[in-house]
Amino acid sequence: MADVGVVMPLYTQKPEFLRQALESVLRQTFTEFRLIIVIDGAPDMEPLVRSIIAKDPRVTIISYVQNRGIAHALNTGFDLLFSEPSIQYLSWVSSDNVYEPRFLEILRGALVKGPQELGIVYSSFQSIDNEGNLLHNEHQLATQRNYQSQPKERLLDYSLIGVSFMYKSQVAKLVGGYGMEPVEDYDYWLRLAEHCDIRFIPVELVNYRVDSTFSVSAQLHSTENHRRWRYTYHLTRHQARFRRGIRPMITVLYPVVNAGAEEIARIENLYEQTYSNYECRVLDLSLTGQPSVLIGSIPHPATEFVYMPGVVESHAICGALEHLATPYTIVLGPKIFIGALDIEYMLEALITTGGDTISNYYTDDHSLIGFRHRHVPSTKNHYYNELFRSTDLYDLLKIYFS
Repeated sequence: MADVGVVMPLYTQKPEFLRQALESVLRQTFTEFRLIIVIDGAPDMEPLVRSIIAKDPRVTIISYVQNRGIAHALNTGFDLLFSEPSIQYLSWVSSDNVYEPRFLEILRGALVKGPQELGIVYSSFQSIDNEGNLLHNEHQLATQRNYQSQPKERLLDYSLIGVSFMYKSQVAKLVGGYGMEPVEDYDYWLRLAEHCDIRFIPVELVNYRVDSTFSVSAQLHSTENHRRWRYTYHLTRHQARFRRGIRPMITVLYPVVNAGAEEIARIENLYEQTYSNYECRVLDLSLTGQPSVLIGSIPHPATEFVYMPGVVESHAICGALEHLATPYTIVLGPKIFIGALDIEYMLEALITTGGDTISNYYTDDHSLIGFRHRHVPSTKNHYYNELFRSTDLYDLLKIYFS
């Protein structure tokens, strides 16, 4: 009796990609599984699907005339699998990836042999292009394995699990269905991981087709779609921290008198940082509110606007600091962060230093992290893009005023 359930959501897809994906699933070494194919608003794909599965009794097809989104398709498939008492392990597959023959066998085996608290297992994967060419060499795969093998706690910062995974149905029933498109999988991992442990398997079990013609990732290259993805990605992590009672570590203050392309670039640069456990306050110092309107057109779940018309920047920053609850503060300035990991590395460095260290920052050539020390004159003549202990920044500004 089948104890593994797999869902394949299917919208418009290249016939050859679909054939390769379906055949790779149907030819798994572990054969006792159920496959639910949810055709989501692409009825013209059904004849091809039926020709490939060839009346395989393990496969059920559900078809919708209208496209209702990947989350709805996944929930439709898994709701059917939840109704089958024998199904203990779940996964879902894409219609353009290619799955190694032991994909199900290895993932299921890890869950079966693992401890009771283990609820999710996931593996590494290879990336391929539209022609099936391998895109990663062994060194790149080793780097990816190292990235994916980070502790469970890092799931709050990175979507470690990727495209090759399996989880226990008993845990899935605790968290509800998929949502939060287009990061529905990441949101789901975060919710699952609140009820179980996760484990990485350092072997490539999937050939992941990067930016294939009809993939969701290919649609995210436009500015508008990328902003929508980024907003939902940040919101997912923001909600997960709220559920777990984790408060923000950093407040980012962004004083603006007038907003244009450069100011937009700075806020976009902040939002692209890998570190996300911050709240951002745009200090609108204009007389018209124009910065709030323009910058507010770029959505972010942890950004709020404080209207302070005509207030001097340093006074506005001091006023904001008096109401902060975060232990660290950054003031965005004219330059942008060069690396996506800049804030993360600065925070790690400042946390591990003690004594009279009040802040740190990247040197102008971005080669080193410099430090500012209490009661020691600094060669740095501004406070922009510098990570301060909040109370020390307030004290420093009071000295400047005096």
